Amino acid sequence: MKNPYQIEGPAVVSFSGGRSSGFMLWNIIQAHGGTLPEDIKVIFCNTGLEHHETYEFIHRIEENWCPVIWLEYCLDEDNKHSFKVVDYETASREGEPFETVIKKKKYLPNPVTRFCTQEMKIKLSDRYMKLISEEYTNCVGLRADEQRRVSRLKGRRTKIEVLAPMADSGHSREDVMFFWDHHPLDLKLPLDSNIFGNCVGCFLKGYGKLESIAREEPEQMDWWIRMESETSQPFRIDRPNYSQIKANAHMQLAFDFGDTIDCFCTD
Repeated sequence: MKNPYQIEGPAVVSFSGGRSSGFMLWNIIQAHGGTLPEDIKVIFCNTGLEHHETYEFIHRIEENWCPVIWLEYCLDEDNKHSFKVVDYETASREGEPFETVIKKKKYLPNPVTRFCTQEMKIKLSDRYMKLISEEYTNCVGLRADEQRRVSRLKGRRTKIEVLAPMADSGHSREDVMFFWDHHPLDLKLPLDSNIFGNCVGCFLKGYGKLESIAREEPEQMDWWIRMESETSQPFRIDRPNYSQIKANAHMQLAFDFGDTIDCFCTD
């Protein structure tokens, strides 16, 4: 049986900057003898709102394992959707790509219309890869214990073949955590929790998670508060806005507005 991590190029390894996608990347590298073929690209799509430790983690990976292509959403000279290649030093860290796409769309994304994932992750990577090849494979870091997400991902109508080698290999969260336990390059997010992964204040995260983030690092709410203020819109209408979340985080209250559906910004 073929090793699911032994993928054929042209291909992109979607590296979110989390432990799961990092585990996937390591196994893909090992399946190719320790060096990735030239036609397999590792891409990180930066929204500018990841935790600073996520950027450090990605930088450690590219210094020790393989090159990582850092991409950001931007507008071209005709004000059309485009991308730019940045790096660890020049990558946005104040939400600039996300703010640009919001101004382009003229409204905030929400659980129903999640254009942030589409424009800043999926389409962004596709625009880059189409410069290399019209046909390629996309590898995402979904595990065997995420079958609902795997089924949804593989059920999407797309011309690009999407692979989940971790799921196909039967690797679960326990395998990921065992791999990174005491690893010198390990991700070091606050509270040792993945709630700080991807866009730290993402509106798809449960209320309790955002409240925990606001208690630990209240400044992480500020960009989201500003976007809601400037657009006079909330990211979600089914729970308090970000200003209230930040305020409530330091009160002895217990709210539970639940989680919503997952995006495809895998950890």
